[in-house]
Amino acid sequence: MRGVTLAVGLVLVALSATPAAGQNALTEELQEGAQEIEDLQQQMEDASLEANYWTDQVAATSSRLHAILDDLTRAEAVLTDLELSIVDVEGSIDVTQSDIFAKEAELSDTQVAIAETHEKVVTQAVELFKAGSNQAEVIFDYKTAQDAAVAVRYGTTLIEETNRALATLKELRGQKEQQVVLIEDQKSSLEADKAVLEKAGADAELQRQIVEENRDKAETELINQRALLQTVKTEISHFEEELDALEGEQERLKALLAAAQSSSGLAPAELYPPLDGPVVSTFGPRLHPILGYTRMHTGIDIDGPRGADIFAAASGTVILAGSYGGYGNAVIIDHGGGMATLYAHQSSIVVSKGQKVLIADLVGYVGSTGLSTGPHLHFEVRLSGNPVDPASYFG
Repeated sequence: MRGVTLAVGLVLVALSATPAAGQNALTEELQEGAQEIEDLQQQMEDASLEANYWTDQVAATSSRLHAILDDLTRAEAVLTDLELSIVDVEGSIDVTQSDIFAKEAELSDTQVAIAETHEKVVTQAVELFKAGSNQAEVIFDYKTAQDAAVAVRYGTTLIEETNRALATLKELRGQKEQQVVLIEDQKSSLEADKAVLEKAGADAELQRQIVEENRDKAETELINQRALLQTVKTEISHFEEELDALEGEQERLKALLAAAQSSSGLAPAELYPPLDGPVVSTFGPRLHPILGYTRMHTGIDIDGPRGADIFAAASGTVILAGSYGGYGNAVIIDHGGGMATLYAHQSSIVVSKGQKVLIADLVGYVGSTGLSTGPHLHFEVRLSGNPVDPASYFG
């Protein structure tokens, strides 16, 4: 858009990448795009291109790409940490559940041992009771003293075995209590791990949504970037065509001016601004930031909306009013003293050849006819057919 200012060299950054097949491919595309945009900005700086709509768009694209990459990288890092944490907690839960299973098996064995020992103690207690209640008369009932001694030793042994069984029973019950406590501790640890896992799972799900949102933003930005770059490729193509066409018109324009304009009179020292708008492309040689050659811009481009009024920069006579090659709908006014002004790319013209106009008279309306990529006024000042910088005539 805006004639020469469109030569921002974006042809190098037209991405030809296919849609990303996954997260890594998408990230790689964004990184490549960000790097190419940075290269482009550096080329703009090297070429000393003035700020305009497209440089602002490129800068915004660069900023958005960096922000998206940063957000996506952070979100992916957080998600990775959460997923690793989930794996660790799940492993801890598996170990704890195995420990609980093993301890419950041990507890079951202990309970069996307690039951068996308890039964043994009861049986021995019964035998002791029986032996203790009639031990004296049993002794006298034996035929010999030796038999009596054997009976006494049997009773003593039974008491010792009973005492050992009682001690074992006490130890087993203590062991059982410890096992129950350990199992309860393990179950508490298991519940804590499950709570951690549940929270980590919820956090991971939220983070996945954030990653997905950032990925959607990235994909949207890639689409927008491709559209921007394709548009600028088209702009550059038009820009090259426009410069070629305008350069091709130079000799014909000089011949027209030589035949039609008057060298008598005094050329105006100052000119009235033909359009109320900012100058978006200045007069003079322009270094193409990509192709590396210099092209001449024979006028200035003034920004303005389609249909805006275009005024005569000084009083004079209209020597051309109509379509003129790459200039599109154009008006040329002869001001005398060898000076003429040219107003190109108009949407429509309101003056006619031979008409006298006064300074600030309406001559037409802003358009984008001829080789132009957007509404603007291409304005030239010619002295004896040669282009000069219009900016020197504005106070």
